[in-house]
Amino acid sequence: MQLTIGSSRLSNTDGVISVRGNQQILFEWGPFEPKLLLTMDLYNISGSHIARLRRNQWTFNDRDRFVFTADAGGVSLVDTRSSEVILEARVVSGESVVVTRGVFNSSAGRQIEITKEDWNVVTDSQAVTSPVIESTSPPFDDHEVVVIREAVISSQDTVVCPRCGGPLTRARVPGSTEHETWLVSCIMCRRNAVVRGNS
Repeated sequence: MQLTIGSSRLSNTDGVISVRGNQQILFEWGPFEPKLLLTMDLYNISGSHIARLRRNQWTFNDRDRFVFTADAGGVSLVDTRSSEVILEARVVSGESVVVTRGVFNSSAGRQIEITKEDWNVVTDSQAVTSPVIESTSPPFDDHEVVVIREAVISSQDTVVCPRCGGPLTRARVPGSTEHETWLVSCIMCRRNAVVRGNS
């Protein structure tokens, strides 16, 4: 699956989006038809687990707070209290999905906002740009992240995955103020890492 979140494009990803290290969203294709399936855990501002959608079906949905819709064009999740779109994703092609917008809480109660241009944590009504969303399968270990970072900041050429030797793609995370930041993805083993370069 090719997954686009904000201005970042992840190729050959497993569809998992982890927020602050916790898997919160999963996109996958239906086993018998080319239908987009969404699995997502929903939390309130206190971090309480208030709903879970699994493969387009509710496992639980506290007081029917959320409404989910799906069709051939994608999926949408709406908060009935605020009428706010929690998550919207569109199918662009048979293998490509674009998350067009979203506003939801992490398991720690932090608000995450996704727009067409960016994704970030919202704190005290101000957007704080940081690479809070990662797709990992499973994640690189600390030593591998160090190796990747050194390769990324020292080379403009192809960087290889320290785990499997496959080529790594790099997407610059927009809005980084102190350091250049990249989302690095292996197209072979589908692991991803966020690395920061020099200022």
